[in-house]
Amino acid sequence: MKKYFTQVLLLVMAVATFPACREASRIPEPATESIPLIIPEINPQKSYFDYPSARNSITTQTTTGTPRPVFEFVVNPSQGYSELQTVEVYKSFRRNNILGPRVKVTDLTSFPATVTINSQDAIKDLYPNSPTTANPAPTPVLATSPGARNNMLNGEAVVFTFEYIMKDGRRITLTPLSTTAGTVGAPIGTFINAPYAAVAEFRI
Repeated sequence: MKKYFTQVLLLVMAVATFPACREASRIPEPATESIPLIIPEINPQKSYFDYPSARNSITTQTTTGTPRPVFEFVVNPSQGYSELQTVEVYKSFRRNNILGPRVKVTDLTSFPATVTINSQDAIKDLYPNSPTTANPAPTPVLATSPGARNNMLNGEAVVFTFEYIMKDGRRITLTPLSTTAGTVGAPIGTFINAPYAAVAEFRI
């Protein structure tokens, strides 16, 4: 008899949980949204900056008439294309796999869009690191004195990253900015790496 009552009690408890299960099933699933994905298509004929030419100063380049090396890539967003209003393009200098502060390059509003930039324009306004207490005035990558060579080494790079502005006014932040001393204002995260970023190396 005691066994019978125990079984009945367990059955009542099990039935009592049914309404709770039904209520839980009414909780809506978290909203999901697809956003455009950009895999920049780099022109194989203009896929890096020739280091010796890029290293030369403005004065040398002007005197010899040698053209600056050029880097070129195409931006063509995938899914969510119709909701995208603007792609903001930024650049940062990469030294020892650490990025310096980012600088805006341009806004793109129609796609596919081609971005073409020479080595001198690419390093303009860029710094390998942000100011710190110990180094309040870091050296810019672009040479500032006549005849001096630009301040980059073979293997360093300019990294182009992207942010989105949607048609409803929302900003999609792909690369949060660092607050760490020496890299303040530099983009961080997965999207600073290829294939999501366009990486223009200086190489021989």
